[in-house]
Amino acid sequence: MKLQPFLFLFFALLVANTAFSRAQTTVNKPITVSEFEEIAKNKGATVIIDVRTAEEIEKGRLPGAKSIDISSENFENEISKLPKNKIYLLYCKAGVRSERAMEIMQDAGFTNVFSLSGGIDAWEAAGKPIEQ
Repeated sequence: MKLQPFLFLFFALLVANTAFSRAQTTVNKPITVSEFEEIAKNKGATVIIDVRTAEEIEKGRLPGAKSIDISSENFENEISKLPKNKIYLLYCKAGVRSERAMEIMQDAGFTNVFSLSGGIDAWEAAGKPIEQ
């Protein structure tokens, strides 16, 4: 019976430590246009990924963006080929799909993934450049 409080304390500390460690090493969150632009300046460590469909991308995309369509059945396979030590900046049209892609990447072990809040719509509204 005396072992029970010890086990409870052990598991409580284990859970707290795991949560704390993950919080300290994982940065995955939605960010503003200005934050996105600032992080993107670190070209050697940063990869911009457009998670929209090919048809959407034809209308314009962010300069230097790599295309990995989240609606493709190959999305998880494609992200598995990416190095986990990079910083990933994701965007879509309005931010919903890129947030979902960010969650998928986090579940796959990526620790520095950001989603552009408002997507390319917010980027264009801020007067930022797009490529055709």
